Amino acid sequence: MCALKGTRARFVRCFAIDRLCVWTRIIRMGAWGTGIFADDSAADLRDDYRKLIGDGVTGPQATDRLIAQWAPQRDPDLAPVFWLALALTQWSCGRLEERVKAEALRVIADGSAIQPWAGGPDERKRQAVLQGTKRKLQSPQPPERKIKKRVLASCDWQRGDLIGYRLITGDYVVLRMLDQHVDQGGAYPVCELLDWRGPEISAAGLPDTIAVREFRDCGGAKRFMIIPAGKRFLKDRLQHLNLKHALDENYSRVPRGRSNPTRVITWKKFDKLLDLSLGMS
Repeated sequence: MCALKGTRARFVRCFAIDRLCVWTRIIRMGAWGTGIFADDSAADLRDDYRKLIGDGVTGPQATDRLIAQWAPQRDPDLAPVFWLALALTQWSCGRLEERVKAEALRVIADGSAIQPWAGGPDERKRQAVLQGTKRKLQSPQPPERKIKKRVLASCDWQRGDLIGYRLITGDYVVLRMLDQHVDQGGAYPVCELLDWRGPEISAAGLPDTIAVREFRDCGGAKRFMIIPAGKRFLKDRLQHLNLKHALDENYSRVPRGRSNPTRVITWKKFDKLLDLSLGMS
């Protein structure tokens, strides 16, 4: 679930079949709806702005940095997404700048914000969204809000590390670290569960060739990424073992662009995952 920043629109030409024009324009890579933030780039921009403010950067400085980073003036397809997302984000934070407001209203007025939807089945929905956005930006914004500094998730586990986890029953199971998933929220461990359980983990460890448990409800997938929510309640149940498996460079990895099914779970619900999906409880 990782969005790519700076995705760009792609278009293909309409073609005629028996004098009917078939809708073949791809709105934007990363866009999934008509809403302002139903777009990966818009959502990323919102996160970027809030992070900068949370880190103590002033509003105008944050705007300058984002303009320099995203360069909306160089990309007519990105410009409407950039200015509308930034304007709405600033408005909701009580920090709307006049220059940003002016640009957002301009892309609505000149039609560039509706252009990708023009003539398509969602044109009316998009137009309604834009008119609602215009009314909001022209209305009094709320008082300035304090944005808390974001605490990024961290992970010091390395590829091949073995992690002991004590079940509610008292037995242990062992996770094997595969990779770190890194995004704007921080770093998260991607692991698999070894097909072993026992009352204690031998200092000699487990063989590299040991089998790996598959999800019973996910078509044989084995990988899972763990979000830290709830981890503080499990400190006494997690044990970073002084053991490591030497994994082949390509083990559990696939070339970019190919599917590599990975479940996403929180520590808070990890026991449920082990029980219902992996048959360990």
